Amino acid sequence: MPPPDWKSAIEVHPPGWECPAEPFWIAGWITSVSGLVPIDLRATLGARVFLGLCGMPRADKEIEARGQAGPPHAGFCFLLNPVAGARELTIEVCDQHGRWTPILRQAVISPAGATSPAPAAATTASTDTGTFLRILQTVASRPRSSWKDLAREVLTAADAVPLDVLPSPPFHGALEEMSFDAPVQYNRLLVTGWIAHRTQPITALTAFLDTGRPLPLVHGLSRPDAAKLFVDLVEGATSRFAGHLELPPGRPLPLALRIFADLDDGRRELVFAKRIRPLIVSGADPELPPFSALTFVRAVWALRQAGGLPAPLFPWLRTAWCEFRTAAPVMLPPSSPADDPPPQESRPLSILLVTHNLNLEGAPLIAFEFARHLATQPGWRVRVVAPEDGPLRARYAEAGLNVELVDVRPALVTKTTEDFHAALAQLAAQLDLDSVDLVAANTMVVFWAVLIAHRLHKPSILYTHESVSVRRFFAPHLAPPLIAEAETAFAQATRVVFSATASQKVHGRIARRDHFRVMPGWIDVAGIQAYTAAHPRADLRQKLGLPTDAIVFANIGSISVRKGQQVFLEAVERLLEIRPATAKPPLVFLMVGAKPGPDPYLDILRHRIAHRPLPQVHIIEQVPDPYAYFQAADIFVCSSYEEAFPRVVMEAAVFGRSIVSTDVNGIPEMLGPEDAWLMPPGDPDRMAAAMLSALTAHLAGDTTRAERGQRAVCERFDAAILLPRHTRLLAAVAGMSMT
Repeated sequence: MPPPDWKSAIEVHPPGWECPAEPFWIAGWITSVSGLVPIDLRATLGARVFLGLCGMPRADKEIEARGQAGPPHAGFCFLLNPVAGARELTIEVCDQHGRWTPILRQAVISPAGATSPAPAAATTASTDTGTFLRILQTVASRPRSSWKDLAREVLTAADAVPLDVLPSPPFHGALEEMSFDAPVQYNRLLVTGWIAHRTQPITALTAFLDTGRPLPLVHGLSRPDAAKLFVDLVEGATSRFAGHLELPPGRPLPLALRIFADLDDGRRELVFAKRIRPLIVSGADPELPPFSALTFVRAVWALRQAGGLPAPLFPWLRTAWCEFRTAAPVMLPPSSPADDPPPQESRPLSILLVTHNLNLEGAPLIAFEFARHLATQPGWRVRVVAPEDGPLRARYAEAGLNVELVDVRPALVTKTTEDFHAALAQLAAQLDLDSVDLVAANTMVVFWAVLIAHRLHKPSILYTHESVSVRRFFAPHLAPPLIAEAETAFAQATRVVFSATASQKVHGRIARRDHFRVMPGWIDVAGIQAYTAAHPRADLRQKLGLPTDAIVFANIGSISVRKGQQVFLEAVERLLEIRPATAKPPLVFLMVGAKPGPDPYLDILRHRIAHRPLPQVHIIEQVPDPYAYFQAADIFVCSSYEEAFPRVVMEAAVFGRSIVSTDVNGIPEMLGPEDAWLMPPGDPDRMAAAMLSALTAHLAGDTTRAERGQRAVCERFDAAILLPRHTRLLAAVAGMSMT
């Protein structure tokens, strides 16, 4: 009998509950009589745990329970493997509150030739210290839950057998770049792939990460290779799909991604099911609790109660202790002392500046301006190295600076410390640093340059523009031993320089000595003032095809998940709902910074603009002169989830624009609420309200915040002040002994 909160039935099962010798199906339905929602299901057969497909359409039972069909769908199924000696099958349901409740306990008969059960949790999942850290993360994110229950939940998820589904004829398709450990940025999962049917058009594609909330996918994007591979598909050439799906809070792991296709004849078919464990690479995630012996002991005891302590025990305890101590956040970041004093006797220096690419974007532009300034110092020589080419190389050439391109891929694709250092030695020989006095590495992407400098006893500075931890940043890209090497670079650098205190705090855990510094970035105030004087706004608007009477909102910066243009677009929709389309003056919204080439995130934005429709919104590709859009705009909007110290915000301030911005990382260290309209990231409603307030002030002729923001940035972050300060730091570090 199911518990009183649930109604359920098993409609497909082996006759007489006598399990066959081969895999077999269990299927049925479940609804709630008290408002609970079935989020997930798991089955335990003997010593094995199986994850099923929950949330399958069952219109008859949904109408019976709620009076209408639709999500949360009531159907479910399992594909079970026979287990030797199993005498009972248990099925549990998880509700929206994270509670697991048994809905079936059924005696079964196992076949004589069934396979042996999988090893118990104590010898599989729990021997992985990563599982132990996940228990600690779960405890930190759900402090009111039982530690024993959380440990059992994590262990069960780690050892459970998932049921994944791929398209079968007459469907053809594939999920792309979707592994079990699925990268998640800012609580959103990027889903891409293609799907088509042999005889019918697909009218809609819907994803579910939780049974109650459908998540429409963009379908119908260009995919000509699918049509060539399967010539009999309907609309195969436009079968690509994409989606940027927000993760539901508090759901048991691993999550079940399910994708349904609606066909032209009205049928809805499951085409993909994939279990995933979110791998948070950007944005907030459940951090580990601060390291303490008590927390460690409590977690170990919970693991023991859940039946997950491995053998031999003591080596595992030692490893788990070290992993927790290494990965746990520190309570307080190290302090940032004053600038290092420059040497008493200055001398010409040879600087190797390493930048991670040559694109027209924030960090590479900072490196270019720094290199150009250093080259003006009497007697100084500047070498520039980059692993990726780009349009910025032409500007280096105009400034009389050569750029050396190096291939670091052989080092970064290695899997062991030994292979990495062997590849690094070859790279060091190629760079020939004998005459170099100092290595300056721009962004932690080029951490390898610091390691080479240390190998050759050269002083180094690691300029860190990222506001995300090393482990999280590199998790999708590097093998674990190389991530440890990236953290080592922070320890080996003579100085690590952050543009904001907020960024320094993120990396406080890996500080090993008093060598972190906070020195803000700069902006070319004089250059912007000269540009403004030489380019009247009316002329630029005519050149860019913008209405002279419109109020222009500009979101300028590379279009990417981190920059949050999807939130900006949602805020625009809400603003247009508040303000009638016929209101005067008209509004225009620009997103400037689209990169050429295929980009699923950009496809999602373009599809939304086209299908709302939003004729007032325009996506502009990356341009060599972004200043034209700053000058032509009235209100600048920064929608980023993460920004260490964004130069686009400083540029907007110097141009005198009204600024609407998220208050992330270093932005509040740049501008306060009296200088700009600030709000939390990822909230389109609050962004729309801030944009409306900025619009109201602009229409009233109130330039108070714009003027205050302009004054604050010009006085504190002028390149004429900060470039010499950074140059003095280089001279000081270059004079330090590395022996």
